[in-house]
Amino acid sequence: MPRPIPPLGEDLVKAIEQAWEQPQEDWKRRRLLVVRLIAQHELTTAQIAKVAGVSRKSVFNYRDAVERGGVSELLKREWAGGRKPAVRGAVADEFIRRLGAGQFRQVRDAQSWIKKRTRRTLSASGALKVLRRLGGKLKTPRKSHAKKDPAKAVRFKAELPANLTTVVGPSPDRPVRLRVLDKHRYGLLPVIRRVWGRRGVRVHAPYATKYQWGYLHEALEVDGENRVELLFTPAIDRDIHALFLRQIADSDPQALHVVIQDQAGFHLPIDDARLPSNLRLLPLPPYCPELNPVERFGGLLKATVANRLYPTLRRLENHLTAAARRWSSPAAVSALIHSWLFDQVNSGAPA
Repeated sequence: MPRPIPPLGEDLVKAIEQAWEQPQEDWKRRRLLVVRLIAQHELTTAQIAKVAGVSRKSVFNYRDAVERGGVSELLKREWAGGRKPAVRGAVADEFIRRLGAGQFRQVRDAQSWIKKRTRRTLSASGALKVLRRLGGKLKTPRKSHAKKDPAKAVRFKAELPANLTTVVGPSPDRPVRLRVLDKHRYGLLPVIRRVWGRRGVRVHAPYATKYQWGYLHEALEVDGENRVELLFTPAIDRDIHALFLRQIADSDPQALHVVIQDQAGFHLPIDDARLPSNLRLLPLPPYCPELNPVERFGGLLKATVANRLYPTLRRLENHLTAAARRWSSPAAVSALIHSWLFDQVNSGAPA
């Protein structure tokens, strides 16, 4: 039987929320996220593990730690020491920089680099341990457009509070609801994803070439109620985009809606006459999809329909709707929002 998670005490929940509101390192925020989701009692253990990106065992470990010694115990890391690391100091810093830039394609690349820089010969397993100890993980690189300017992405994060104040004014006379928006194409051409299989046995996924598709428009609320707005359409252009923005504006006519979106050609510009009077746009820098949390939401939806064939778009849309409903709870949406975005919005933006 699965191990049940007992509820957390009221005082402990308050302490967790106080710690969550403070700036935290990524590993601390991940632990706080786990215990926050436990306290909300809306997701199962497996769902909490998936949202937070940890193992099921870690969910229980973090719960036991916070129950045993409070937030201070949860956010404490202990290490009793070990063997002298193969790379340290300036060499470790350079190794981490290269690791972040994706310059080690295989373990042997890291192995060769360590030998060249330190004159120490490590086995393949030793080099693998170094990679993992310094935060390495084998992953497929994400495509990055050649025209992308990383400095613009950094400036967008730093200037977000000031830009929000410019858009809504220093003292808005009505509630402000901030959303991030994007769209994803879906179709009968199957999405193929990796799966676990037996060593030495080839795994097959059903596939058929069918060129029928539609578009799912998605908007996640960054703070507050963490609501989700969705719209299925058979095509995409500025008129359809205006229709989705109208849907967002009409969801709360008394509020001022601020929408963060990319600069796709079919998105309305900030001075378009079709914009609702109670909606403002805040464009992302060009070629920076990683700044938009909706990318995570779309990835979760695609994962539920991967490696499957659908006879009609309607069947596929029904499955996507069910999956979206699963990930549309306030706790799940809040977990998808980038921590930097949450912190910047609450650091200086008007309420």
